[in-house]
Amino acid sequence: MSTPISWDEIDDVVPRDCTIATVPKRFAALGDLHAGIDDAVFSLEPLLEWAERDERAGAPGPEGDPP
Repeated sequence: MSTPISWDEIDDVVPRDCTIATVPKRFAALGDLHAGIDDAVFSLEPLLEWAERDERAGAPGPEGDPP
């Protein structure tokens, strides 16, 4: 299950604690942490350009092997 967390929780959250049984109570207490997700929309173009640049330079692929 995907569970949004706040930056303040990163060091302390235990992913196994975020289950279908625990998330509704969390949502009720914290609200919808995804509520503003569409307020900061960015283009993927720079990331795709960087990936192509890195591939041309011989950077390892996602599996760690050269492309």
